Amino acid sequence: MKKLFLLSCICLSAACSQNQKSIYGDLGPEEDGVVDFQIPANDSTVDTEAVKEVEPSFVLPDTLTKAEADIARVYHKNQLDRFSFIIVDAEKNTVMRSYHSLQPRRLASVTKIATSISALENVDGPSISKIASMLKSSNNGEASRYLRLAAKAIANYTVPGSGYTEKSSCPSAAVKNEAKGAEIMFDWIQSQIPDADWSEGALRDGAGCDYGNFLNALQITQILKYADDKGPVYGGKSFETLLSISGVEGTWGGKNKDHKGQVLAKTGTLNPNANLAGYFYARRNGVMKKYYFAVLVEKDSGSASSTAARTFIEQLVRNWINYFAKQEGEPIAQL
Repeated sequence: MKKLFLLSCICLSAACSQNQKSIYGDLGPEEDGVVDFQIPANDSTVDTEAVKEVEPSFVLPDTLTKAEADIARVYHKNQLDRFSFIIVDAEKNTVMRSYHSLQPRRLASVTKIATSISALENVDGPSISKIASMLKSSNNGEASRYLRLAAKAIANYTVPGSGYTEKSSCPSAAVKNEAKGAEIMFDWIQSQIPDADWSEGALRDGAGCDYGNFLNALQITQILKYADDKGPVYGGKSFETLLSISGVEGTWGGKNKDHKGQVLAKTGTLNPNANLAGYFYARRNGVMKKYYFAVLVEKDSGSASSTAARTFIEQLVRNWINYFAKQEGEPIAQL
């Protein structure tokens, strides 16, 4: 089995700021990755033919296809060392594409994936509809509450303080109070997926506000696989249905409209970074095939770059759905 290439990790010590202003900068009223924008119908700077072309069926880990490189050039200023991704064939459990997927990167609201799974499986009688609403709208206050409930259920630990009070708030004192509860939650996640390598991963709060939340793309997809393997056990629903849906609802509802209903994912945006992780479907030979994926992007500071980062992610996802609809591709490794 071919192994993924391990790149040097980024330093966790630099990720310690919890001040609300420094986290959100000038992002706007819906700071948690709900930046509304539309991709122009025609963008003369995009090499559309390159994006559409079929690439070779096998691409080495940490190597971009021509289409991916073109998208990075146009939408991410060709900053090839400032993003990671992984794509896993859900049926075969094989890694199909990867780029710096073992490099830990800062999380934003993708952290809520771990929070929701921990609550769903440990809290007695959780409200499935409320957890779905928390994930789809990326509600920080609800995520904080579910972290507290999960920590209490798992280890009988009471997170101090009153938690976050609003959907988009990240009060620095409350964020700091959640560190031990998030550690308990992460320990539980690791116990459920013991064969994964959790090196250099860390969760510091439930909503994804703390700059100390770090996972790599592979680790995120292993959590997604764990939840997906459970099947429709979450109030009779599968985990993917609790996430935002492209062209339909939630924080990704206005994105990838050309692939309506084919992307079910959790968004995340902080001032320095943007994430998207979940599941997408590609129709090949009349059959919808399912993939797990995670994209972690480091961006320039400022509100304008939030839109650019999310456009970059959307274009990558669009390319992958089209790519896998045209050909199967060769796997890189087992998950």
